[in-house]
Amino acid sequence: MLISDPKEIEAILAFFRRHVGRELEITVSLFSGLTQSERMRVVNVGERGTSHYHVHLTNTHSQRQFEIDLHHYSFVTVSPDQKRVEVGRLLGSNITLRLTASEIE
Repeated sequence: MLISDPKEIEAILAFFRRHVGRELEITVSLFSGLTQSERMRVVNVGERGTSHYHVHLTNTHSQRQFEIDLHHYSFVTVSPDQKRVEVGRLLGSNITLRLTASEIE
């Protein structure tokens, strides 16, 4: 099951649009025993209504880049204070890929 609710997609795109040009704390985990975090800058965000909803992130201190295509994720959660989002996908056998983006305080 993939994200299909346009409101969920717009909520996460709006979060990243508000942060274009700014750094976020990005955390990626496959299960609770494996987590990687780093600061990444939001480069650009795809527009609503396009065939793919992409978010491009880059680490300004290395050559590492992420391209997030929301069509490949199962769920999205935006925190009530709008300072954190999480997207995830169940990969099978109780393994879930989670990507969390948080504002840097």
